[in-house]
Amino acid sequence: SDASHVNISSGINAEYGEKLSAKQLWLLLAANLFVMVLLVVGGGQGPRPTNAMTRITKTCNDKYSSFENHTKPIDDDSCTDKVASIAVDDPTLIGNNIVFYVVLPTDMYPEIRMSRWFQWMIGLMQLRVRQDPRVSLSNTEPVVTFKAAIFGRSGAQDIWRPVHSMTPEDVHSRRVTCTVDPEYEVTDCSDFSLFELGSVYYAQYLINIQLPERDGFNRDVPRLDGIDITEIHQNGGFTKVWVAQKTVLFPLLLTATILFARQVKQCNSSPLLVTRVIQGLGVVNAIYNLPLEYISLFADVPHLRVWYDCCSGMFYAATAVLWLLFVGEHRMDLDQRNKFSNYWKEIMSISICCGIMFLFDIIERGLQTSDPFHSIWSTASGEKTAHMLLIVSAICASFYFLVLLYLMVRAVLSMSRKRASLVNVGRVRQMYYEGLITRFKLMVYGTVICGLITVVMFILININEMYYKWGRTEDQIQISSGFLVGMAGLWNLYVLNVLFLYAPTKAATTTEEYQTIEMSEVDVAKAPDALHALTKPAAD
Repeated sequence: SDASHVNISSGINAEYGEKLSAKQLWLLLAANLFVMVLLVVGGGQGPRPTNAMTRITKTCNDKYSSFENHTKPIDDDSCTDKVASIAVDDPTLIGNNIVFYVVLPTDMYPEIRMSRWFQWMIGLMQLRVRQDPRVSLSNTEPVVTFKAAIFGRSGAQDIWRPVHSMTPEDVHSRRVTCTVDPEYEVTDCSDFSLFELGSVYYAQYLINIQLPERDGFNRDVPRLDGIDITEIHQNGGFTKVWVAQKTVLFPLLLTATILFARQVKQCNSSPLLVTRVIQGLGVVNAIYNLPLEYISLFADVPHLRVWYDCCSGMFYAATAVLWLLFVGEHRMDLDQRNKFSNYWKEIMSISICCGIMFLFDIIERGLQTSDPFHSIWSTASGEKTAHMLLIVSAICASFYFLVLLYLMVRAVLSMSRKRASLVNVGRVRQMYYEGLITRFKLMVYGTVICGLITVVMFILININEMYYKWGRTEDQIQISSGFLVGMAGLWNLYVLNVLFLYAPTKAATTTEEYQTIEMSEVDVAKAPDALHALTKPAAD
């Protein structure tokens, strides 16, 4: 039977939300909006979420192939033959010996350092090329093959330490787009993803890059004038705002989830399907708000971003299942309730979508924890695989949202029909069911708003990540810190409200209220058809 009908008619396991009047619900909504405004305004006063800086690499003629053998890093101190300009006709320069290097954030001002509050760092590479008569420019999308390494140190006096494991056989490739004028002169080459670090543990980073010309590599790449490196990281000030919010929300959500679980345990009957999913959502959201960023201030934890991606995926999955069951279980024309088997198709689509996104994240970001230069987009086969995974997940997500919209329309229409049949029912019972319908619609509208904003946020973040991978930073969508903080606050407020409004309580319906509702059954004799139509789903 319907959870709401069973709860009140039995007088046992009702919900806290059933005790709130319409006025109290509107006051609760106003309080939530006030908190949301504070979060958005407060977050908007903070720094931008990310910051970018472009550096020009220096050039070294590595005659002894030190970098080729990975015996030592190449920087200003170790380079014995610095090259001011790469000349095409210089016979002393051999392509395999040229190493480009750059220090981040800068080696000119030692007081400027990277901070562990930055959390992550992304590097983009752009080739500065010139006209080269040896290279045919009929191919405007040449494949750039390179060897690269990242080193880190805590101060200017420390030695460089490798950030990742390296072998002489490590070779990476990217497809770059170059524009060509009518005279076959290269005017511009787009930047592309170079590396991604899951943590910023060191104060300075050294990047070494080599474009080998052996084994047929880089034959379609014109002569280089140099390389530009664009470094993007999360602002430390934004990280502090973000972590502070999680530090406050984690104990609140953990407490609310524990209280909800205790209320469920105290109930005499087995918990409803929606109740169990709400409890799971509270657990997942509490885990997501665990401020593990504090660990990155003391240790190098590149897997932290993968962990939060997995937590985000679990939260999306739990929220999607909750919305599905909440709408489905409130359909008044449903014969069988409280069964997962009623929703196996929709839950399977959610599982497939989340599984594909998890696999994609492990293939891309998971492997980057050991090799920051890895990218699934670097090869044609990898790019096709990535597109296939994203298309399949998009199809599953579209199927889910279409089914959710269908169930929502059916639930609203069935409740509208039931509301029309309440005309001849007793006043007390009529007010009770009117309250149920009002609370349901309020919850549905709140769910729709949260769902739309969540989908928009998910799309914007993934579009920006794809632009990072493709090197199209000029097409990025600017997202303010207030928007990000507000979205996180919205999700957490939504979970807190659900845990409060749908927490079961044994004493939610008093004996006097139960007797009052039962007295309204006298109206059955006056309107048997209407009451039979109203109570039939509950009896089923």
